[in-house]
Order: sequence, then C-alpha cells, then structure tokens
Amino acid sequence: LGECLVKPAPASFHIQFKVLHTIPKCKLSSAEDLKELCFRNKDGSLSFRFALHVTDSSTELDILCFGAVARKILRITEDDVVTSSSKCEEALATLKSIVTSESSTNGTIRSTLGKDNKIYFVLRSLED
Repeated sequence: LGECLVKPAPASFHIQFKVLHTIPKCKLSSAEDLKELCFRNKDGSLSFRFALHVTDSSTELDILCFGAVARKILRITEDDVVTSSSKCEEALATLKSIVTSESSTNGTIRSTLGKDNKIYFVLRSLED
C-alpha cells in the first residue's frame, strides 16, 4: 500500500491487504445495514457508494467501492437492498467474511487525481 501513496496518479496496483471496516461504518448485524452503503441519486435510484478502510504492514488507506465492482463483490444489486431480504442476507454474509477475515485479500485498485488535486483509490476488482 505504501507504494500506492508515492506513485503519481493515475496508476493501477495489484495489492494484498486486510479490510478493517467499511466507510460509512456498517455494523454488519442485519440486512438493513446494507442500506447504509447505498446513496440515493437525484432521480431516486440507488447506487452503492462506500469505501473499504484497508491496511497492510506499511500503511492504511481508504479504497472507494461503487457501481459494478460493488455489485460484483456483494453479488447483489442496489434494488435488491430494498426488495430482497434473502439476497441481502447473502450479501451481508459476504461482506462480513471480507471484513472479519484474519487472512489478507488480494485486489486491484486504481489511483486517480480528484478535482481537488487529492489522490483517490478506486477498487477495480477483488479476488475470491
């Protein structure tokens, strides 16, 4: 992760990390908690919009997770969050296993330079 912080954006990295928690922090105790990871758009539709706070032996950082990547990781759509309790339970179990795992996770992230000239990291994929 330390290399990600010093290399100029944009750049892609294949990294190994441990997920400490989500942002916003999600209790992961009920399917209702998944709603905290969604954002309501102006047109009324929902979009996943959250971050994973991750660490390795060198540093900690936040990785943004949204859209198709979030749907793929959670194996659920944004609409399922409000309409399907069984799919929510499965997604919650998946997210809980990622956050509570004692082992490291492998993934690909991309750094990008924001309009505010800060570097942001976006999750591109997460390996099973």
